[in-house]
Amino acid sequence: MKLRGNEVSVREIDGEMVLLDLRTSEYLTANRVGTVLLRLLAEDRTVDDLTDALVAEFEVPRETALADVNAFVGELSTRGLLEPSP
Repeated sequence: MKLRGNEVSVREIDGEMVLLDLRTSEYLTANRVGTVLLRLLAEDRTVDDLTDALVAEFEVPRETALADVNAFVGELSTRGLLEPSP
């Protein structure tokens, strides 16, 4: 999965990501965890890739990282901001 092509604009401002859904003109901001995940989602990634990144970056248990990834990916999916892997 990765962010939806050219209909999503992502910018980093003062260490946090701001995402603009160009289709709906809706802005979203991400905390530190979301910022790490959004950086990775610029390219095709798996849930395992994202989970591994959070474990490495924040030194949290894998179960905690996986729960955070699932919540974040679920929110992006609900908003139609992700496209599936080819």
